[in-house]
Amino acid sequence: MDGKKPFGVDMEEVLAGYKAKIESARASAKEKGPDFFDRWEGELEHLLEKYDRARYKLTLLRKGGGDALSELREGFETALADLKEALARARGKF
Repeated sequence: MDGKKPFGVDMEEVLAGYKAKIESARASAKEKGPDFFDRWEGELEHLLEKYDRARYKLTLLRKGGGDALSELREGFETALADLKEALARARGKF
């Protein structure tokens, strides 16, 4: 083997890091009490939806090929940027 990671492994690690941040925010919100958690639960779910969308786009990218590859890569990069931006906005709330 040449020691290279299979395609998408780095992005899997990036997504896992974002998922950990979302779960950390969820735990922090729960620690602050049910009223606080109820207030922000919708936003936390929104973050999870963005995470799921990025994971889905990465799956498509890994399975895609040929002419669709650049479109799939762009879709993944857009979903990842959207997730990153949403996490940055949410960071101060939790």
